[in-house]
Amino acid sequence: MPDQLYLSSLMRTKYRQIVLVLLFSLFPSSVHTAFEFQPIGAHTAGTGDTGVALAAGASGAFWNPAALAWGKRISLFGMYDRPFGIAELATHAFSAGLRIGHHGLGVRYTGLGFALYKEQVFGLGYGLRVFQQLSLGFGIRALQLSTAGIPTQHWAVFDAGIRWQIRKGVFLGAAIWNAGGRHTSLLGQSGTAGIGIAIMPQVALVADIQKEANFPTGAGIGVIYHLLPQLVLRTGAGGQPERLSAGFGLRKSGFAIDYAAVWHTILGITHRTSVIYEY
Repeated sequence: MPDQLYLSSLMRTKYRQIVLVLLFSLFPSSVHTAFEFQPIGAHTAGTGDTGVALAAGASGAFWNPAALAWGKRISLFGMYDRPFGIAELATHAFSAGLRIGHHGLGVRYTGLGFALYKEQVFGLGYGLRVFQQLSLGFGIRALQLSTAGIPTQHWAVFDAGIRWQIRKGVFLGAAIWNAGGRHTSLLGQSGTAGIGIAIMPQVALVADIQKEANFPTGAGIGVIYHLLPQLVLRTGAGGQPERLSAGFGLRKSGFAIDYAAVWHTILGITHRTSVIYEY
């Protein structure tokens, strides 16, 4: 009987891994696992995965390379995401940003997957403040895909972005991922455009539109409310499978800890956390 229980447990584990491989391979947009644009960070998840316009510094390295020319002189970012409580879908991301005058440099890493399927992305970005209110950015990403029984595959793609403060409290942003259109059926290609508006000193509205190759156009909208100098509340909605979200951020002496709960129409609620340090 113990042997039968062990075999039954082993079969369930193998079956789960096979299902997860199919999930990664066939339905990447539903779990944000393709090499296309991936929303990173709890501070942006809380507002419906919107961040291309207000991104800045290290956290902006995942959203818009032009964001590296904004923000503090040195910034560090880290995130952990375990969608729907499934360890095999866990995503971790790290980045660092350095701004010197009108120039900004950033490095980034994203890893996700499990023993049978794993993606890793290493990136380097550069942003330049062309004018005081306008910056341009360029990034390159090295992509690595490991799948059981298949030799590890490697690619390199480049990205581009722009961030523009058109007036006080109003920002526009746009980015294109895999701008060269390399192997779009596998690596994906996507563009995002967004706006951030401070309608009051404590309240900002954000909205993004995303278009990924071979997938319908998506959108997100959110509200940011600075309840206290150290406490930020967020809520948002999106047009992709992740529909509704809410979260908060705690800030003190350059540190920010953010949390967001995101409701997926198919897979339920997932939790995201991220940490930012700037000085």
